[in-house]
Amino acid sequence: MSTVTITGRTDRAQMTIPEHWSAEDIRDEIELLSVLKGKDGVFAPNLVVTLNAHDGSMAEFLSLAVGNVAQTLVEVRFIDITLWNPGGALPGQTPALDGRAVTYTHVSPASGEVLRTTEWLFIENGLAVQATGTTAAPDWMALGPELEQIASSLVLSEEAGSPGAPISTELPEGALDELASGELGSPVESISGIGRTQAFDYSGAWVHASAVALLDEMAEGFKVGRLNADSYRDQLAELESAGLARGTKLTDTGEYARLHLDEPDASFRISAAGSGGAMYYQAWLYGPTALVTAGTGYHVQAGLQSDEAPSRDHVNVRIFPITELARDMASWLGVGPAWPLPALPAGQPAERLEQRWVGNTEIPEGANPVLAALWAQDWFTWELTAQGPDSEIDPVAYLNGGPLGHYRLGSEGGVTWLMPTPSVYVYDQLDDLIAAVIYGRPARLR
Repeated sequence: MSTVTITGRTDRAQMTIPEHWSAEDIRDEIELLSVLKGKDGVFAPNLVVTLNAHDGSMAEFLSLAVGNVAQTLVEVRFIDITLWNPGGALPGQTPALDGRAVTYTHVSPASGEVLRTTEWLFIENGLAVQATGTTAAPDWMALGPELEQIASSLVLSEEAGSPGAPISTELPEGALDELASGELGSPVESISGIGRTQAFDYSGAWVHASAVALLDEMAEGFKVGRLNADSYRDQLAELESAGLARGTKLTDTGEYARLHLDEPDASFRISAAGSGGAMYYQAWLYGPTALVTAGTGYHVQAGLQSDEAPSRDHVNVRIFPITELARDMASWLGVGPAWPLPALPAGQPAERLEQRWVGNTEIPEGANPVLAALWAQDWFTWELTAQGPDSEIDPVAYLNGGPLGHYRLGSEGGVTWLMPTPSVYVYDQLDDLIAAVIYGRPARLR
């Protein structure tokens, strides 16, 4: 692939872009801007670079960046914060000196579409360098690696900033993550609190499961008439309250919902379990939209969000574009920033985990501090299954360990394995599995 090197507005930075990208110059505060132009009306992927004087720590820079995102963008949901360095350099022995990659989704105020962004941050020569790459959410899997490659090519000129300026490792008061710092061998900031405040959107109608079952039967051709209407009085009232029925007939919205159940292009089911018992998230795709029924998800189960469900047998029903499905699933599952720390021994007898579920919180013998902390969390496990007309995905299972993030679950020979998984990988896997089922291809992320 042919590339072009572009120089910043103030000559303090350069980066290399593919030749099919173009450099733009729009505002004084932007050092570099590269855009992948496409059709009119389609969001143009772009990468923006800013440089600002900074004599503080990476933790302080990160806090400023996260705060600015939360205050200036619409409907932000943070996915993950990971260690990252320009030029492909691996994280060093002092994480406090490494850069960070902040990944999140938000909504375009102009078009209403979901966008995905990563901000690559690092400090050099007393300058806070921020490279912000954004695409429409469905385009990230294809263009994200290219954006990261562009960000990784960033270099500062020899005269930029204050050459040789040291990077502070001091963390703001109260910011230290003691467990992660102990495991990583150097002070790092706590990041898990960001995602734990991101409540799930229960803005749809609450409908009793029996009413959803009736809608499903009607999708298969079942008719409700004068002779049997009394037997379904409660269910019809629930559907009418949700705008899906009027009397014994489905409304236009109800008919559209019925098509999702009767002729789905793909369907997904998340079976979860937490302190409140079993719960489910289901989605049926039809054309450009998804019909979703969601029970109480992670944030409600963990006591981080109020429970608005009329009963445990009610689900929240919504129809929205399939481009928002991965974001919605991740929100229901509580996917958010967390340091992926090994919980050792990683393999535990299956019966030991079963005992934990029934109330035995005694820490396993030989547990490291991470496993001991994980054992004390309010557990939330989930399994995703999916199928399409010509495809079916093997189940994917995880344990949400709260502030410790997600652990992939695997079983073999009576042993269950707990594998720490970066939240951004969990999100990407959801995105990949959705695409795999829709397009009838094998899953790429397993």
